[in-house]
Amino acid sequence: MLKLLKYDLKRRKERILVFIVIALLAQAGLWISSAQIDVNLASLNLVIYCILAIAMIFIAVTGYFRNLKSYQRRLLPVTALQTVLSPMLLALLLMGVVILIGLAHLGIFKLLYTTAKFIPGNLQTVGFRALLQSVWSSGFLMVMVMFSFTVAYSLRMKWRVWVGIALLVLLQNGIGYLEKLLFNTYFIGLDNAFKFEIYNGEPQTGSEFTIPYLPINPGALLFEVAVVCLMIYGMVMLVRRRIEV
Repeated sequence: MLKLLKYDLKRRKERILVFIVIALLAQAGLWISSAQIDVNLASLNLVIYCILAIAMIFIAVTGYFRNLKSYQRRLLPVTALQTVLSPMLLALLLMGVVILIGLAHLGIFKLLYTTAKFIPGNLQTVGFRALLQSVWSSGFLMVMVMFSFTVAYSLRMKWRVWVGIALLVLLQNGIGYLEKLLFNTYFIGLDNAFKFEIYNGEPQTGSEFTIPYLPINPGALLFEVAVVCLMIYGMVMLVRRRIEV
């Protein structure tokens, strides 16, 4: 599987570097053109990193569909499980790169602007939990995309792309509805990653300004883990049936 991961990285390294360079240039442009350093600029910085992370996931997913063709033609000496898990590991690796770039950006920001009043004192704790839940939500949605289109490609019919899109919409809403019904949450990561309690009045600044983070429902998390495992198992079974892409 590591060989397949290295193969995917080698084939897509130029596209990955292009997206990273564009994001860094956009960040530099925002910093140069901003009249002041405030929460609005920080929000735009975060949006750029979110877009970059989505681009990295898109690269991993498109690589999965290309690998399906190679697997069915026996061009890659890997198993069906390795074919399914490799793009997930690639996406995790690329999101880790995005996070490291963002942390380096934050470190430079804190060195240059030590008196920024909108940075909470418990940024490390809250930021770490938000990152974990965001990565989990991204991975969960990625598995749903892969599963939906793997099922669609297993069908011998026209318009399989549209079938995949329809399956994705049904799967996302169906799982979301079931999780809401059972645990009163809608995708644990998306529901809580950026949900904070809001202060009334003027908040304190510096290290005294903290953000209380809402608790996680362990039942909903276990439910999502079980759903992911079932989808991975289903994809492996479908890939073994020689899907036509």
